[in-house]
This record gives sequence, C-alpha cells and structure tokens, in this order.
Amino acid sequence: MVWSSEQVEDILNVLKTATDKTVIYKCLVKLRTDLVKDRDGILLFRTSGGVPIMVRLISKLNEKIMEVVLSILGNCCTDDQACIEAVECKVLGPLITILKTIPNPVIQCRACRMLGNLAKSKRASQFLTAYYASIAPAICHIIESTTAVQTRIMAFRVCRFLLVSSQFLKHFLMANGFLQMMRIFVAVMKNNEAPKETAPDQIEVSALIGLKRNQHREKYFEEVARNLEGVRSDIFDYQMLKNSKRNCEYVLPKEAEAIELAHEILKCLVLLSAQQIGMKAWQSISHQTSLAAIVYFVKEDSDQRSTALKILSNFSKDPCAFFMLSTADAIEAACEMLMAVNMVKTLAESESRHCINIIATMSTDACSRSKIRRCGALRRLVAMIRESGSQSDRSLLLHILNNFQYDNLSMELLLYEGLVPLLVRELNDYLTSDDEHHKRRREERLQGGKKRKLTDPFSPDTLSKFSKTQEPDFESPSSSPRSYRTVSPCSSRSMSPICSDLLTHDDNDENYSPACSDDDDDDDDDVVGNNAEVKQESGDTREHRIAANRAQNSNVMDILNLIDEGTEPIDDPLSDKEDLDELSTDATPPKMAQFRNQNGGDTIDIIENLIYRITLMVNKRAELGKPDTLDTLIRAINLFGANNNFSNALTNILLESQFFAQIIKHGVVHQLYQLTKVEEMRKDGFAFLETLTNVGESNYGKEELVRLLRCDDLNAQQRAAISVAFIIKSHRLLYQFLYDGNALTLLFDLLLRKKSGDLYAAEAADALTAMSRFTLGITLPDAIYEETSTGNCLEPLNENTPLHKDCDMRFVVQQDGEPGKSQTNSVSIGFNKQLLCDTSEVFNKMLNSDFREGHQGEIQLQEYTANGVRYFLHLIGRSPEQHQLAKPNYAAMLQAFEMSRVYIMPDMEEILLQRLIQFLDSHNCLRLLEWALKNYHTDLTETAINYYLCASLPTDEKLELFRAAEESTYASEWFQLLNDAVYERCRSTGY
Repeated sequence: MVWSSEQVEDILNVLKTATDKTVIYKCLVKLRTDLVKDRDGILLFRTSGGVPIMVRLISKLNEKIMEVVLSILGNCCTDDQACIEAVECKVLGPLITILKTIPNPVIQCRACRMLGNLAKSKRASQFLTAYYASIAPAICHIIESTTAVQTRIMAFRVCRFLLVSSQFLKHFLMANGFLQMMRIFVAVMKNNEAPKETAPDQIEVSALIGLKRNQHREKYFEEVARNLEGVRSDIFDYQMLKNSKRNCEYVLPKEAEAIELAHEILKCLVLLSAQQIGMKAWQSISHQTSLAAIVYFVKEDSDQRSTALKILSNFSKDPCAFFMLSTADAIEAACEMLMAVNMVKTLAESESRHCINIIATMSTDACSRSKIRRCGALRRLVAMIRESGSQSDRSLLLHILNNFQYDNLSMELLLYEGLVPLLVRELNDYLTSDDEHHKRRREERLQGGKKRKLTDPFSPDTLSKFSKTQEPDFESPSSSPRSYRTVSPCSSRSMSPICSDLLTHDDNDENYSPACSDDDDDDDDDVVGNNAEVKQESGDTREHRIAANRAQNSNVMDILNLIDEGTEPIDDPLSDKEDLDELSTDATPPKMAQFRNQNGGDTIDIIENLIYRITLMVNKRAELGKPDTLDTLIRAINLFGANNNFSNALTNILLESQFFAQIIKHGVVHQLYQLTKVEEMRKDGFAFLETLTNVGESNYGKEELVRLLRCDDLNAQQRAAISVAFIIKSHRLLYQFLYDGNALTLLFDLLLRKKSGDLYAAEAADALTAMSRFTLGITLPDAIYEETSTGNCLEPLNENTPLHKDCDMRFVVQQDGEPGKSQTNSVSIGFNKQLLCDTSEVFNKMLNSDFREGHQGEIQLQEYTANGVRYFLHLIGRSPEQHQLAKPNYAAMLQAFEMSRVYIMPDMEEILLQRLIQFLDSHNCLRLLEWALKNYHTDLTETAINYYLCASLPTDEKLELFRAAEESTYASEWFQLLNDAVYERCRSTGY
C-alpha cells in the first residue's frame, strides 16, 4: 500500500479524537505494519506530525496500546530529527516511568529499544544527562529481573550507548550493573555439560585399589616432571604444556538469541573496560563471577576474538582487575594467540597489540612470568622485537623482557634466542639514529640530569670498577645455582614483585626481588620472613591485599604509559549488528584513564638495565665480548657519562676472563684510553684500564697475551703489543713482554714503518705515550725561569735595531742559512767591546791581546748564523733590571746555547738550557737531539729521548716526529737510545 500524506493525517486525526481503545489500537497497528517500517514511511509519518501524537498516547494506561506506540516511536527514533521532536515533547519522563513500573517484558523490550535509539542520537542524547540517576537503576533492575532474552539484549544495548559517559557509569556501578552484567554473561556462557572434577579431599583410598599398579604414582611423577627445569626449558615446558586443555567450563551457547545476548554484553564490556571502575566494584565481581567467560572467545576460530582481546587488554590496565585476569588464564590465552601458526583467521595488528598489552601488564607478577616462560612465549616475544617496525611496540616488548631479569631460566632462554644482539641493536639505534624520536630521547636524557651517581663519591665502590658480584653477601638469583625444590617458596604474589628501584638505577642488589620460578634458591631466613609476611596479610581485608599487591609492582606505570603512548594507528573495527529496521554506529569508547602519575622510565633505561643484568649472570654469553657490543657500550658511556649501568656492564665484561682475548684483538683497550683524553671521563677511563690490568696480570691474562704475541697472525701480535703497553703495570712483567715477547719492537715497527693505511699506528703512538707516562714514569724536566719573563717573550728581535748604543767592535757572520756553508754575503753585527769583555773572560783575552781580533776589533764566526749571534748578544746586552726576553727562535737559541758553552758563560748557559726545555716541541725535538748527540750533551739527549717517549702529542704529530727521526743521520743512535730508555726504566724498578 502506498500512503499519501492525507491518509496519514486522517488516521492521526482519528487518534487525536478517538476515545475507544479498540479503535486506537487498530489505527496504531495499521500505522506500524504498513507505514512506519522503512525510512520513507518514517519520514512521511514525522512530517505529518505523528511524533507528538505518539508521545501523548504513550501515557495511555493500556499495555496493548503502549506496546504498539513504543514500537512506532522506536522505529521513528532511528531518524535523528524524530529523536529531537520526541525529547522536545518531553517523552523521557513517561518513558523512564514505564521502565520503572511496567513489568511486562515486551513493553520493557520496546521501551529499551526506543531509549537506545535516543541515546544513539548525538543531539538527543544530550537531553538524557539529567535522567542518568533514574535510567541506570531502572535498566539494571530490568536486566536482573527479566528472563526474556530479547529484553535483556535491548537493555544492554541502552547501556552500550550510555556507558560512554562517565556520569552514567557512576550510577551504573552504584546500581550493581557491572556485577549483574557479568553474572548474566557467565550464566549464558556456562557449559552445563562439562565434567566436574572431584575435589582432592573427596578421593577415597579405596578408589585407588582397583587401579593399575603405580598408576596414581605416575600422576604424582607427572606433576613433578612439570616442575623440572633444564637448560632448554623452552622445549621441555612447551612440550609438557602444549597439550593441556583450555578451560572447558564455558562454551558458546547453541541458541541464536543467547549468542546475540553474549555479543551485546561483549560490546558493553568494551566500553566499560575503557574506564576506571574502582576497587569496590571489582571486589564484588571477584567474589561472585569470573573473567574466564571472556577469555573463552580468545581462540583461533572465534569471530569475537578481537573484541575479547580488547576487553582483556583494557582490564589489564586496571590494577584492581589483575587477580581476576590471572585466575581466568588471560596470560595463557594471550600467549597462545601470539604463538599460533597457520590460523584460519590470522592475528590482526590490533589483536597482536592487545596480546602484548595483556602480557606486559601481567608480567609484573612472578607467577604470570612463570606461565609465560612455560608456554614458550618468550621466544616469540624476542622474535616480535626483532621484526617489529613500531617503536612503541618494541618499547613495550622490552618492558616485558625487563620483568624477567631476576628469573635465571628465563634469562638463559632469552639469551639463547639472541637477546644480547637485539639489545645492542636497539641501543645502537638509540645512540646513532637521526630519527626524531631518538633525538628527542637523547636530549631528554642528557638535559634531565640522567648522569646519576650510583654511589657515594668517597665510598670504596668509586675507587675501583670491580663489580659488586665480588661481595660475599651478593645473592642475585641470576648467579645462584639452580634449585631442585619441587615447591617454590614464593607462595604469594605480593612476595615477589619487580624491584621498584630498577628504573631509578639504584644498584643495591640487596633489595632485589626474585622471580617466582622453579629456580629460586633463597636463604631459610628469607623464607621464614616471607611466611610471616603471608600470615600477617591473611588478617587483612581482600581489598587491602589487592591494593598492596598492585602497589608493589611499580613498573606497571611504565607499561601503562607505553600502552597509551603508541602513535601508530590500530585498525580495530567492532561490528555493531542492530535490528533490520535500524541503522546505527558504535559508540566510541573513551580513552583508558590513568590511575597513577605518569613518570615511567624511558626505553633506554630498560636496555641499560637488561644489559647490566645479563653481565651479572654466571654463564656469560659469547655475544657480550663481540666488537658490536663493546663498541656500543663505549659509545653510550661517551654520550651519557660513566655514572650509569652501561659503565657497570662494561666493567663486568672486562672482568670476565673469557672475553679477554676478544677485547685485545678488537682494540678495546685503545678505545678505553681515548676516554682518558676527555676531562670529565678521565678518572673513569683509567678505572676501566685498571680493570683490564687486573685481568691481564693474572695467570690467565699473561698466558693469553703470550699466546697472542707468539701467534702467526700479525694483526693479533700488534694488538697484543699495544695492549701490553696500555695495561701491564708491573715493571717485571712489562720487561718480559717488551723484551722476551718482542712487544717493544712491534710497537716501534708500527710507528716507523709505513704500512698499508697505517692500520694500528695511531694506537701504537698512544700506547707508547701511556706506557711511558703512566707506567714507567718517564717525564720531562720542569723548566726553571723567571716568573716576570714568562709572559714577555712575544716580540722577535728587530734586525735593524742596534744591540748597543755604543758599538765599538763587530761580529762578522754569514747570512742566515745553514751554518758552516759558504755564503755569498756576510753580515756585520756591532756590539760594545767593554760589555763583551766584562761578560766573558774568553772575549776579554781575545779583544785585549795580540790576537787578530784585538787589533782589528772584529770577530769572525763562520759556524753561526746572524740570528744565533744576534740572540746571543741580545742576552749579553740585557740589563739586570730588564727582564724582557725576545721571542725565541729555537735554532738561534741552540746556537746561543753553544756559544755560551764555548765562551764559558755558565749563567747564560743555565738560562738558555731552561729555555731550550721550556720551548721544546715536536718541530724542534729532532734538532735538539742531533745537536745533543753531536756535542755529547747528556742532559739534553735524555730530554729529547724522553720527549719522544712521553710527549702527549696528537697522533699525526707523533707519527711524523718518529718518522722524521728515522731519516736522520743519527737514526741508529736514536733508536738504540729509545730502547735503552724503556728497558732501563723497567729494570730499575722491576727487579
């Protein structure tokens, strides 16, 4: 039938004027069945003014009329404008009254459907806020009292649209709506056909008589075997537990209506789980219901798997839900999903993220960590970190692994799966990546004062880089022997939380909290203390116990922070199947509220802590000694300083003898020496070298160095020679390595022979300097000079300025060039005869005698240059009150020094000797050495040789200095003097 507006208006006029209930009922049925059944009919009905008339009729005290009116209004309210008209006609008051007072399930169903459509409209839902206090109790009463499935479905649908509001949630929880919802959900999902297990105390001994021999003992040994642990715990546990049956107490109902009810409740739980529920509500829930019915949907072939995982993920953020999630085996379900392969319905990205969230928040509990390890999920978690391209996901997964730091078996498994290379890769990315995230984190760590001091600056711990594992009272679970107990002393979750001080870098291992695994080996005193703690807790209320358990797991905050920190969009569609007559969309769940202050640690702190804990384990993995690991740790120390666990981890690696050969071959010693060149890191750099000294001078270290020095690999020989120079402090041992082991020859060979690319020349230069200065104590003599003259040696001599105002004699010398060689031009330098005679007796006899110089007033010096003579005369002409000296020319200074010796002027000789030492550098050292060898000057020869050995020069300058000396006329003498100086210093104190 095609309706016209006139026909609709005629029927509406009849409804306005009619008083006969039968007529009204028939007109309403006609409108409902023929007109208000599709969008066009609803539009025609609304434009004809039908909504206000229906609102007036809703108050008719006739259930048949009320039912049809509610059905019409329910359909009309699928149109947004009709919803506005209905609420403006004040339909909410009568509608809520019907919900409160009419027990008819059909009317309740129609009323709930209409209310749900009003709540679905964004504009109309704003009018519902004032009625939340009335709506919530009414809906909860209907849910609890009715037995009609469709009525409950519609009631839960109303809740689904209204639970977006925290105000409605408050009234909903006060009316015990959450408890009623879970009761109905558990009842719907209950498997009444599941076999019931007999309680252990009800088993009679006579029941075992007819069994096969030792059958009951086999069950006992099977249980014992489940608790046995081995090196390959991943294989053993997984094989033992993979056939264990999932909880069969719950099953999807067979009736279509029951299935629809279960799905509707799941949609409500999605919204409910996204908000803070509170301890009181959870307390009542935990006593009377279970979350296992939700966990049932977490399986490979479930179409509600995504919804169930989202609910569990949201609940896992609430500390109050922890106990219920644990007892519902949520952790096993999440692990099973992550490990499943060849699923018909593959795991979506959002589902994988939800599983990670569940594992992350629940892994703070010791028993949950044991379940994760036993089901074999650790291997999968490591693989996910390796494969993931999401920074937030990798951070969350690393937080999970950090919770296993005290579980020795879990750590062994993680190391077997490649945890060390994984952490090194993450740390290297953090340190070197140009990604904005990593840049921001690096700046935050540096600016936020992350270079924390772990110990008191005057405590013995700062005097040596030895790890605290050497203390006799150190009892870390990661280094304790395996326990063969069948019962873990960790009988309460509250007894084994993750240590809250880890992220604050408190390095006190006495505060550790062992993981509840089958590997605990605590002292008896600890067990007694824990049992006493359990007895004390038994007297507390359940609320206090749950609060205490959750409060101890302080790093849950870090995990919650990471869960909400993810920047990657997650595709998480939840289907909303409505009646065929309705078109609607799901309400958007609010963001999960945070329950504690957000001050979680950064991912770099987790990486730092894990690497450090790995180095504390008894069985060190070979990956710790690989070049990538060592380079990355040193790079981190260079960036963040040494007051952190990167420094402690490196110290533990250096102390381990099994890595000593790798450290030597890779040249780590030179990298550590580079730290001493930075003022802030100087002390720590020497502390690292001292740690290697203790290993190198041990029996193992000595044998390893000898083996490397005598092996056929030239590179290994050279690196060993370099390391010997850096770390061997005993002069007796050093002499044996340098002389018998040929290490000194190898060092000089690296410095002097220009190999391809000068592979280790720079390391050899630093090694020789370090050995000479810090081991052999070779130093340069301190120059003694007048304080007033130190700052005045700035201006060079002016050649045109007379050296004396009364020049009555002269020196004839060659033009500046190589002394002793014939020059075409000569230079005359005037000076005062009397002053010269007063200064030197030699000059006095030359100028006041029958010598040619006396008659001519001229002294010819063919072996000296003009600069040398002029500087010599400048020193003579300096008056006693004149302290200023001219800027020195080293060649001229050396000639002046020679002249002071020739003409027997001891005072000037001493002044020039000190200035030669004062201004010695890499450019004139060879000149000084050659002059000293030529003139047999012992002191200057020793000074020059010491400068070659101990001068702290840039690497390029030191190499150039050595290679220039090798080409000198005195190369053989120089080389012999270098060897003699080193060997003599070793012998003088080492024997």
